[in-house]
Amino acid sequence: MHTKYKTKFTEKELQDALNAGKSKARILIENKDKWEGFKKKLNVFLEKGRHIPVLGSVIDDIITMAEMADAYIHKKYLNIPFGSILSVIAALIYVLSPIDLIPDVLPVIGYVDDVAVVMLVLHLGVDQDLDRFRKWKKEILQERTALFQRTFATELSALIGSRFLSAALLTDDGKLKLLLCEDENVCGEVECVVRETAVPSEALRQLGVNTESDILEVLGKSVASETVRWIKGAEKRIFSEPDFEGKWDDYIILED
Repeated sequence: MHTKYKTKFTEKELQDALNAGKSKARILIENKDKWEGFKKKLNVFLEKGRHIPVLGSVIDDIITMAEMADAYIHKKYLNIPFGSILSVIAALIYVLSPIDLIPDVLPVIGYVDDVAVVMLVLHLGVDQDLDRFRKWKKEILQERTALFQRTFATELSALIGSRFLSAALLTDDGKLKLLLCEDENVCGEVECVVRETAVPSEALRQLGVNTESDILEVLGKSVASETVRWIKGAEKRIFSEPDFEGKWDDYIILED
């Protein structure tokens, strides 16, 4: 038997629902272990909530609220008033509270009030807090990506050693294949040896880089770094393996 939910609420009813979770929200803020347990349940709900149409309008905001609360509790992001973060976590508690054991199939009915409470929190000014948090998160991601690219460029330089890079390609099995030449100045067919290195897939996943096109873009900035020595006139980019098929005739592969 499913609980029946209202579809219209007074502001007082919504505020009362929000206030009801604030005492527990304080506990979660002060106790990281309790927060981690709550976050685990919340993540399960959010994964299933993506497929609930009525939550679709606010699911991205709920996810960002959870990320902002997590960053606040772990003291990574504190640029938000305590009252606002308290309201954010209270809203998350309310969203999760009807469900302790998440069923495999969630009914569509029953989430209208969750949306209403989230909308109330956003209208109280938290929407601006979320915008600031998203901007901060984007800046942090850009800094981490740039650091990764510099570090990977240094690793490639060490692998290349005294040779020069003539081509780089991402193989279908997720490796980076480097074609290395002894001479910086090459005319005609390029004599080279092949070196393979693993693509740091886990580090890329942590940066949110998963698709082949994104991997090529991020790694491409590493191979184009000034620290990586290329033969003169080479195109400083990473090719996907299929895109490189027609270019093998330009190279003579030597045994090292």
